[in-house]
Amino acid sequence: MNSIKDFLTREHRACDEHLGAAEAAAERGDTEAARSHFLLLKRDIEHHFRSEEEALFPLLEAKAGAYSGPTNVMRSEHSQIRALLDDMEEALGTANANLFLDLSDTLMVMVQQHNMKEEQVLYPLADQVLQTNEMEEVLSTFRETAPMS
Repeated sequence: MNSIKDFLTREHRACDEHLGAAEAAAERGDTEAARSHFLLLKRDIEHHFRSEEEALFPLLEAKAGAYSGPTNVMRSEHSQIRALLDDMEEALGTANANLFLDLSDTLMVMVQQHNMKEEQVLYPLADQVLQTNEMEEVLSTFRETAPMS
C-alpha cells in the first residue's frame, strides 16, 4: 500500500512536469504546445485539489476535531492558485507569452511553498493519524477519480 505522502507527492511532481513543459513551449513561442501542456496542468491540479478537499481534508478534520488550521490554510492556498491558473489561461488566450511566463514564475513559487507544507506537515500527519482502512479508502478515491493522462 502507498502512503498518502508518497501518492500525493507523485501527483505534485507530475504537475511540476506539466508546468515546466508549458513554460518551455511558451519560451520558444509555441503557443499551442504551451496551451496543451497548461491545460493538462490545470486539469491535474484541479483533480489534486478536489481529491484533497473532498476526500482527505474532511477525514483529517474529523480526526483533529476543532483543530482544522492546516487544512484551512491549504484550502485558501488552493483558491489563490486556482485564481492564478485562470489568469495564466487568459494570458494564453490572448497569446501573451510574456505575461504567461511572469505568472508561471509566480505559480512556481506558490506551488513550491504549498507543496513543501503538504509534503512535510500535512501528508505525514495523514499517514500518522489515519487508520489503514481509512488510508486505503482515500487512496482508492484518488485513483478512481484520476484523470486519464
